[in-house]
Amino acid sequence: MTILETFNFLKNSIYIVVEKLKVEAWLSTEPVLYENRLSGKHVVLTEGDKWGSLFDSGWFHFTGLIPETGNGIIPVLLIDINGELLLVDGNGDPLRGLTNRSSLFDRTLGEPVKRVFRLPLTAKSGDSFEYWGDAGCNDLFGEVQENGTLKQADIAVCREDIRSLYYDFEFLINWMENISKKDPLYKSIKSTLQKTSDGISDLTEGTISRARKALKNILTQLTLTDKIKITAIGHSHLDLAWLWPVRETRRKIGRTLSTVIDLMNRYPDYVYGISQPQLLQWVKKDFPVLFSKVKEKIKEGRIEVLGAMWVEPDTNLPSGESLVRQIIYGKRFWKEEFSIEVDNLWLPDVFGYSGALPQILKQTGIKYFSTMKLSWNTINKFPFHSFKWKGIDGSSVLAHMLPEETYNSPANPGAVLKIVDNYCEKNISSHALMAFGIGDGGGGPGAEHLERLNRMKDIADPGCVIQRKVSKFFTDWASESDMFPVWEGELYLDRI
Repeated sequence: MTILETFNFLKNSIYIVVEKLKVEAWLSTEPVLYENRLSGKHVVLTEGDKWGSLFDSGWFHFTGLIPETGNGIIPVLLIDINGELLLVDGNGDPLRGLTNRSSLFDRTLGEPVKRVFRLPLTAKSGDSFEYWGDAGCNDLFGEVQENGTLKQADIAVCREDIRSLYYDFEFLINWMENISKKDPLYKSIKSTLQKTSDGISDLTEGTISRARKALKNILTQLTLTDKIKITAIGHSHLDLAWLWPVRETRRKIGRTLSTVIDLMNRYPDYVYGISQPQLLQWVKKDFPVLFSKVKEKIKEGRIEVLGAMWVEPDTNLPSGESLVRQIIYGKRFWKEEFSIEVDNLWLPDVFGYSGALPQILKQTGIKYFSTMKLSWNTINKFPFHSFKWKGIDGSSVLAHMLPEETYNSPANPGAVLKIVDNYCEKNISSHALMAFGIGDGGGGPGAEHLERLNRMKDIADPGCVIQRKVSKFFTDWASESDMFPVWEGELYLDRI
């Protein structure tokens, strides 16, 4: 087989479908609480059945039997309702958010799909199970996909060894695609992948183990950068009101944060940053158990609160007093709820920034500012990524614009190479920031992001990308600020 054929073969072999789930749903035009889940129109669904139109809601009920498992074989559910779904436990508390594969998203940054739910390892083969899911007939971007039909509802088992080999292949293929064909590494990676492909005649444990050892050997010979240390933070930018009703925003953050907690239980290095206190205010009211879990992860240092403002607002039209109040209420929430004094402003998705902001930030104890959207300037390219931003009164703060120029980083080798190539201040700064995950409509990082970052630890320079808090990045990065260039006045964004 060719490298690509082997890659696709592995991808299609990770999950073995055992049986179809039994699916019922109680449908409504507006969301209803868990305790009222049986109040909608009752339907029995099979794959291909239409269940809703744009922004319709429903409570799905999935039932089945735990499949046979063994060493390295994990029982899972594969669910795609062509909408967004929040699986809950028997008390109606969030377990995991799921998102459809056909959701609108820039595929150059990865796939937005979250369709895999891992069943408890304590479950015994043959035991019955049931799960409820709160569904919205919309994708991440407020569109209805494939006519709102049930796409997949399967009981399956996951071959964990094949899954790991698949991510090894994906990581190395992406590396190869992002370097010159004249680079000796290109030939070395391609040769190793092809030899490994030639050796995969079956999917026995021995074959997969030998293939992984061969790829691990080439991984340990690769280097990305010895000049820049990249801080990687999980993120799930979520517009509070954009292409969907605000009521859907409240449900989106429940799906997003339940996914964060689920993945943190599987990936010990995972660090995630959340901004906008308004989101957590909704979580506190709508999902109190989930809020408690988030609070515990914040205490552990696994979740970091980002940004001093209540929401991520436009800064050109609002008055100075409005911006001051954003900071007062934002900082107060973080302090009262989590005993954290936030000293940074996190506004990745705002179209330009008032020249009055540095003065406001300085007087409210904000030392650092991070953004990204200025890179979308189509008329005058903004010249800096790390700089001192001086306001109209002479006050200044340190600013970092994400060099990858996205808050939806796929966290793969191509992303790291783009940061290294693109970073304007790489000759004077040895630190850069990466925000990885699925954003705009929320959802956040998937297991794929974390698998890629795990493989960063296997390469010859494993310290080049580290998952850690943004606050730690700011401290190290600020120590180099004497050499940073200066920008005075408004930060503009011109687009045609």
